[in-house]
Amino acid sequence: MRGLNSLQLECMTLVDLNDLVAKADELDPLPASATKLVSLINTGEADVDAITKIISMDPAMTLKILRSANSAFSGSVLEICTVGEAVSRLGTQRILSLAVASHARSMMRTEMPEYGLHEGDLWRHSVISMIAAETSARFCKTRVSPAAYTSALLHDIGKLVMARFLSDDILQLLQQARDEGGLDPLEAEARVLQVHHGELGGLIGQHWKLPENVVKGMNYHHTPELGDDPICDVVHLADAASKQIEADLAGTKLETAPTVDPGAAERLGFDQKKFPELCAASKAAFEKVSALYGTG
Repeated sequence: MRGLNSLQLECMTLVDLNDLVAKADELDPLPASATKLVSLINTGEADVDAITKIISMDPAMTLKILRSANSAFSGSVLEICTVGEAVSRLGTQRILSLAVASHARSMMRTEMPEYGLHEGDLWRHSVISMIAAETSARFCKTRVSPAAYTSALLHDIGKLVMARFLSDDILQLLQQARDEGGLDPLEAEARVLQVHHGELGGLIGQHWKLPENVVKGMNYHHTPELGDDPICDVVHLADAASKQIEADLAGTKLETAPTVDPGAAERLGFDQKKFPELCAASKAAFEKVSALYGTG
């Protein structure tokens, strides 16, 4: 058996860390309006007028928000005609997630066989994670920051960059690191490639000029104890819930049940016995709003 150091050295001849970082920086940035919305709503002081003003200055976002709002209330006899009405009907957090989602959806629907993901899988996981983060506020004693919803939506976006570099040779090395080195998939990425998809996601978040706590949630969703911010714990919890919900929706049983880090649960004041209840509530919420995000 070759040691992990020899695996890492072999991989370094196949992919350069600087190339990974450069590709992360090449992703189209978030529209300025979406970045302003994230920052404004993250302060907790945003009002309908301020949010409406930002959205109204972006015609493309205005159109998407109005279409989504009317889709959400398709049974209503009153059509939503203004951004202000949409914000009032949907709420600021749903508006924010729609603004960010409208930019990220097309790229995150990509098929990624390197991660065993079919077209639309990553996007569905991301939307369910966002809804689970939102729902978790009802189950946690610690306050859940609204920024966690955006962070959960984007937490796996680093896979988009990572997948571009996962050639058959690198995939074989990663598999060998797992089989012979006893590493889990995240540890294999970090040890062999010197960076994992969460860290790449954090770089993308920085490139998009997202708030620091949103970036932290993306970066540390697998290692929340390193993030030193409750948002990391929330995104970690939401990611675990999403995996269980996806299995339930598909009618399949996971080989390994998703687990929540005990430290994260303790910091959030989350009773792990209520994990099935969180999943059920998040699944019901997803089924109600999935049309908004085009997950069908």
